[in-house]
Amino acid sequence: MELPRIRPLDEAVVNRIAAGEIVLAPSSALKEMLENSIDAGASSIDVACKDGGLKLLQITDNGSGIAKEDLAIVCERFTTSKLRKFEDLQHISTYGFRGEALASISHIAHLSVITKTADDSCAWKCLYKAGKVDPPLSQPQAVAGKDGTTITVEDLFFNFPSRLNSLRSPSEEYAKILDVVSRYAVHTTGVGFTCKKYGTTANDITIRANVTQKERIRAIYGSSVASDLLEFSVEPEPSFGLSKCSGYVTNVNFDNKKSIAPIFFINGRLVTCDPLRRALQQTYNSYLPKGHKPFVYLSLELDSTNVDVNVHPTKREVRFLFEDEIVDHISAKLAEVLSNVDVSRTFLTQQLLPSPKRVATNQEIVSSAPKKARPLPTLSQYKRPSEHKLVRTDFSQSTISTYLPQQSKIETSFTEGTQRTKVKLKSIFELKHETEQKVDKRLLEIFSRLTFIGVVDSLKRLMCFQYDVNLFMADYGCLCYELFYQIGLSDFSNFGTLRLSQPVSIDQLLVENGLDHGKDTVVSVFVEMKDMLLEYFSIEIDTEQPEDPRIVTLPLLAKGYVPDLGKLALFVFRCGTKVNWDDEKECLGGIIQQLALLYVPGAKEDDAEIASTLETVICPLLKSRFLPSSDLKPDVVEIANLPGLYKVFERC
Repeated sequence: MELPRIRPLDEAVVNRIAAGEIVLAPSSALKEMLENSIDAGASSIDVACKDGGLKLLQITDNGSGIAKEDLAIVCERFTTSKLRKFEDLQHISTYGFRGEALASISHIAHLSVITKTADDSCAWKCLYKAGKVDPPLSQPQAVAGKDGTTITVEDLFFNFPSRLNSLRSPSEEYAKILDVVSRYAVHTTGVGFTCKKYGTTANDITIRANVTQKERIRAIYGSSVASDLLEFSVEPEPSFGLSKCSGYVTNVNFDNKKSIAPIFFINGRLVTCDPLRRALQQTYNSYLPKGHKPFVYLSLELDSTNVDVNVHPTKREVRFLFEDEIVDHISAKLAEVLSNVDVSRTFLTQQLLPSPKRVATNQEIVSSAPKKARPLPTLSQYKRPSEHKLVRTDFSQSTISTYLPQQSKIETSFTEGTQRTKVKLKSIFELKHETEQKVDKRLLEIFSRLTFIGVVDSLKRLMCFQYDVNLFMADYGCLCYELFYQIGLSDFSNFGTLRLSQPVSIDQLLVENGLDHGKDTVVSVFVEMKDMLLEYFSIEIDTEQPEDPRIVTLPLLAKGYVPDLGKLALFVFRCGTKVNWDDEKECLGGIIQQLALLYVPGAKEDDAEIASTLETVICPLLKSRFLPSSDLKPDVVEIANLPGLYKVFERC
């Protein structure tokens, strides 16, 4: 067999690979162009998008523009006005420097540039394809235009279908674009920003050039953030190369459970810095109520010779010397600032559940401040209750602690004597009412008096049971789904617990089961909503290590029955990606549906094992707690009855 020879890749392939490393999504393309506009000295930058930036992404600035003579090579790789030799990287003070941004975009989109310098009598327009002026040998076209540059990107990833299919919905991609513009708008004083959907008149972001940083934060993140801001600064540490660190952070009264990613700029460059983020979060954990998240914006100026800006294709990360010392220095200063202002606190008191005729209100009590009314928190603003209310029990379950033989990793636990919580959530009432409206009286009579006969086929999940003189065959998978869904509604906020002997890492669980696409979204949902999951569903999430949350307990829906933990990864993934967390009714109902799917017995070859579970656990519950709907009629089939058999025998 002839060995394959090593050959150089085609230049077009090389360029598209490089483009895929730099332009990950419309927001990353916008980031590169924003930086070019700021480097050009613009005082006004306008962004317009269509379909989340995939159909059209346009950025207009009033900067210095591009010389007509440079338009021929502006989209070729490694063409830049900011770098001459490699040593210049040690003193780089601009955003872009490698000359890859426009080149990369031109290989995966249709790119056009309209630009005018102060010395030009008119503007010049060029179209680009694969880094070259399109069509070849054409000259820039004279057009009307103002000083500055307008770059239009159309049909992004049109020749990169795998990347295009992996992107989120247009609305989510547009949200990422707004986030990028917001972060630069907060940091870049002296520059005005606007961002809107193409074709609309209203701007989603409008920041004037002369607005202060605090007012920029107010305009973008709201008064709730701006009213609790503290101006933050750190003393220089020349021995570590830290010449300046300043910004804004929220105080100890900031009431927020929605995570806002911290904004870090190092030497004017927007970056992520996980060590600094973790250190600041740990500092805040000592001052904020559990589950509350701060807002942080910091701008660091370091000795440029200590910073390596060329470690990531998108320049999203940087490396710098004395990282640990600088992080410790900043977090220590933050702890000092928070302790100095921790002289008054805001406390919320509320009735946990509203009555049908009266809606409860909150009272905000602040030392030496008047009371003011606040509306009852929504699901996304869920407030953790007192510790003694965290354990929920089923009144019919006795006090035991047992290890089940079929799942040695699970421990079941109950607490005797705890009164059931009365659930008054309107959404749960509505879900129960919808279930009751679908009840089929004939099926209800059949299941209330059934006698289990045996398993017909455990792979197809078919069983036989008897009612009166009739023999039925049913899909017990469908029955179990409806049964456990109804148990989830009736025992809502009163579940027993299944405690894992070893907490399970959500991240590792998803990766090991091939469900790592969308993993970060799933993990963030479980961390953000962990208090609600514990209170309502007895799902305890351990966030002692914030970057690696773990599942500690699961709800117990049926005494003596443990679900197949092989489906735990799918349960976690579907809860994070399929449940609508923005609507209370859809959220609670969706989680209960996923719990029901988790508890449905899987297809097994061991008929004896599943028969025992059906006879001792499932069928008694079907008789005592099940409200069968008319939708189950196709899944319950009468296969014989005694009068019919007599007639057959008579004919024989």
